[in-house]
Amino acid sequence: MKIDDWQASPAARRHMRVKHGVEWGEVDEVFEAGPTIRRGRLVRGQQRYMAEGRTAGGRRLRIIFRASGRTAVVITAWAL
Repeated sequence: MKIDDWQASPAARRHMRVKHGVEWGEVDEVFEAGPTIRRGRLVRGQQRYMAEGRTAGGRRLRIIFRASGRTAVVITAWAL
């Protein structure tokens, strides 16, 4: 899967920051570095994917997203 862009709603960004301590800039770093992407499960008829990678500071993240064309619509992310 090729991802050219990524986005998240304000609510998803807030959830990642408040519940999981992940800043949006860290998600950017992981996608820019070329994470490992695997197919996840179907949720409410939508295929989910998992991206795993490291931030510039070395923190490992798992990012859950759905694809909209070549854009990753991020749902949540947390540190591993």
